[in-house]
Amino acid sequence: MVSKNSKVVGTAAKKTPQSEFASPKKRRPFTIFLVMDDMGVRNPLADALRQEKLEVRDYMTAMEFYRDYREKTPGVLVTDIRLRGMSAQELQAKLMSEDFDLPIIHMAGHADAPSAIEAMKEGALEFVMKPTSPEKLMAAINRAYASFYDVDWDFVGDDVDDIESSIARLTDRETEVLDRIAEGESSREIGAELGISTKTVEAHRARINDKMRADDLPHLIRMVFILREEKTN
Repeated sequence: MVSKNSKVVGTAAKKTPQSEFASPKKRRPFTIFLVMDDMGVRNPLADALRQEKLEVRDYMTAMEFYRDYREKTPGVLVTDIRLRGMSAQELQAKLMSEDFDLPIIHMAGHADAPSAIEAMKEGALEFVMKPTSPEKLMAAINRAYASFYDVDWDFVGDDVDDIESSIARLTDRETEVLDRIAEGESSREIGAELGISTKTVEAHRARINDKMRADDLPHLIRMVFILREEKTN
């Protein structure tokens, strides 16, 4: 029999640890600068982010953002890879030439994935595929926050050892295909270069995604870039 004053140990459910970014009360200043010329896409995304108690400033053009942005403002630039006027790549180059410390996330359709991968090679943090869900965009923004403040990696970072273990499971041919995917080459281009059919390349890609446990192309590319950065440090 348990007395009224006795404490029952171990019956209460443990609270799931929460990242700093996921907790509005703990979250440090961090503004999402959203640049998209399609209002039908930009407005719903901006509204969804604001519902997460995030500071959002949205713009129709890259130049509009550039004129408004002030150096040292903590945040992340989320931009459509295709913009009227100044392109997203031109905006990225301009910001980097002026040493603005601002993580950049590009949003790209399937046809624009090579451009987004090239932008990552030039210093962008990552890209997400269009159409995207608010949840996927929030996850990318969480990683940008972690990168900016160097926190939360236990929650949002891919483990380097896990990536290395997954890559070790690839065959030599799959490794060749993965290297070319990470360079932004299409299945047709990879097939022509390796002397195999596009259908065979697609089969290799499916096995690579499975072995790497990649959610999508951006996730696969992100893991490759993480490993490359680890090897250069």
